[in-house]
Amino acid sequence: ALPRFEEVYERHFGFVWRNLRRLGVAEASLDDAAQDVFVTIHRRLAEFEGRSALTTWIFAIVLGTARNYRRGHKRRAP
Repeated sequence: ALPRFEEVYERHFGFVWRNLRRLGVAEASLDDAAQDVFVTIHRRLAEFEGRSALTTWIFAIVLGTARNYRRGHKRRAP
């Protein structure tokens, strides 16, 4: 059975936050990036098939989100 979104959020928020920061998301963007990760998780949780650990699946979402934020930050930089 799939975990409830609320459980995923409570258990994995720290993991998401730490990895976004470690992957180079600007401090000022961490809140927005974390929210984007959890919006994606909420939207796609029903698609999680359990072929990997939940944290592995979440980390893939974190990687993509961090990549998008780093790219966007570079574009906006003077």
